[in-house]
Amino acid sequence: MSATLMETIRERVQQIETMPAIPAVFLPLLQILNDPGDVRLDEVVRLVSYDNTIAAQCLRVASSPLFGLPQAPKSIKAAVISLGLRRVETILLTCCLGQAFPAKNWILDPSVFWRHSLGCAMVCRKFAEKLSRPDGEKVYMAGLLHDIGLIVNSLIFPKEFAAAFAYALKAETPLDQAERATMSFTHCESGRALAERWNLAPEIVEVISFHHTIERAQAARSMVALVHLSDLLCRMRGLGYGYYEREKVDWIRDPAWLLLAQEHRELQDIDLVRFSFELDEAVNEIQLLVNAIFSSKPS
Repeated sequence: MSATLMETIRERVQQIETMPAIPAVFLPLLQILNDPGDVRLDEVVRLVSYDNTIAAQCLRVASSPLFGLPQAPKSIKAAVISLGLRRVETILLTCCLGQAFPAKNWILDPSVFWRHSLGCAMVCRKFAEKLSRPDGEKVYMAGLLHDIGLIVNSLIFPKEFAAAFAYALKAETPLDQAERATMSFTHCESGRALAERWNLAPEIVEVISFHHTIERAQAARSMVALVHLSDLLCRMRGLGYGYYEREKVDWIRDPAWLLLAQEHRELQDIDLVRFSFELDEAVNEIQLLVNAIFSSKPS
């Protein structure tokens, strides 16, 4: 992609009047949730309570049948405790980005998008655990945010992205390839423009930028490779973008697999068939959590 086209994307991201800013509670709450030290529960409760929309989502999701509580929590603290900090983190991201990007403007079904993103995040964390990586929470965050460019494309390139999505459905081809063929750029470039504007961590920016072109990654190559594999596994196991992809995958020859194998000998001990079944078992929980989030909107 030319430098001129990337500059055009950045200008569109910066100039469009409806482009959102991160809610005030977003970054400080994420910082606390990702603190490797002891998480301060009272501080999390204070920040969640600061934003009425996030607070309402936490209470509603905690009250959903997914958690089977004998009675609905009556306070934010009780909701945070019953949900667990990881689910609060997920609700935070989906709620904040949901406020920023109204669902009516999406080309993709929002629940399909978040099912894939949450699935990818969970697989990233499982991979990180199996490889004994110390950055499991950051890898989880990278997996959850890797496709934010799809939301950007829906908002600022709606006609072009609608055409790309239609092309992908008809050709049964990966979405990034359809974008490249019809738009000359992908959600990786538009996602990078937003990630840079939002001052996200450099590793997260690299993942967003290069999870489909890992050979271009530099400082966070292994994290990019891990997210690439997790994204691919989700798409191959029915947690994609709502359509069938006619894609043949040779895992052990995939550049991402080869890159990770150089850094993590543990990768050779992973049984991919069993790992795939573990993902299948997690699909139901992912579906229930996404349904709880999207069916529990504040009135």
